[in-house]
Amino acid sequence: MKGALWSARLLYWSRRIGVPGWIGLLALALALALAQWQLRPAQQRLLVLETRTAAAQQRLQQPLSAQPALTPTQQLNAFYATFAAQLTVPDVLASLHEVAVAQKLDLDIGEYSLTKEKGLRLDSLRIALPVKGNYVQLRQFAAEALRAQPALALERISIRREKVAEDGGTGRVVFVLFVEHTP
Repeated sequence: MKGALWSARLLYWSRRIGVPGWIGLLALALALALAQWQLRPAQQRLLVLETRTAAAQQRLQQPLSAQPALTPTQQLNAFYATFAAQLTVPDVLASLHEVAVAQKLDLDIGEYSLTKEKGLRLDSLRIALPVKGNYVQLRQFAAEALRAQPALALERISIRREKVAEDGGTGRVVFVLFVEHTP
């Protein structure tokens, strides 16, 4: 008897809410399922980030390890050790070429000039590269080159278009590479 009563009530309410009601209930069920499907991975990512944050805060509160302080001479030697040796200049130039190829820039023959000054521990190699491409490619090339080579400095970028409607143009990028002085 109870089964018949429940089925009568279900039939009554299904007729009462009609098709729009059923569509609404279906949409509600779909929204709940979608929320579970989307929220669970987000909650897991949040938990991971919270544990990383807690670990980082804990590391910050711990005292630094008892490393002896470097003398000024040791600090200066460590600074100069970060610069490239003259033997690695071809590798640096090859990496610049690779970055240009990755940015789809056309490199022409570059100009290179090495400046040695007596009494200094660093020499500077001026690298002037004529390039063909658009402004965005040129900026990304310069940014990636500087990121890849810490001893590289950007001296100048210039770009010229013949017509306003052109997407690309010709340009010139000038870098300065600081290298260790070799006698």
